[in-house]
Amino acid sequence: ARRISERIDLARTTPRADLASSRYCLARDGLEYLLYLPSGGEVKVDLRKASGAMDLEWIDPASGESVEKGSAEGGAERMFRSPLENDALLWIRARARENSGKEKERS
Repeated sequence: ARRISERIDLARTTPRADLASSRYCLARDGLEYLLYLPSGGEVKVDLRKASGAMDLEWIDPASGESVEKGSAEGGAERMFRSPLENDALLWIRARARENSGKEKERS
């Protein structure tokens, strides 16, 4: 679990059971979601406040190892199926975007 906490900014997330059918979700709504599936299976996630491409990663909570990676689009509710038979973590985050040049100029 330590590896996971080193990769995710847990201090900036809040419990958001309303965003996942599993009812286990920490989120920075629109930016990052960490879901727990106690028995694997499917989970519906509300990504309506997220826009654009989202990276996702399935993690084995026992080992902290990444099991499978993929992507999804924000802007809607999405269903995901765990590749693990037992408990699983799903980490969804906004894809890193290149600097669009719209940042404020520093004086």
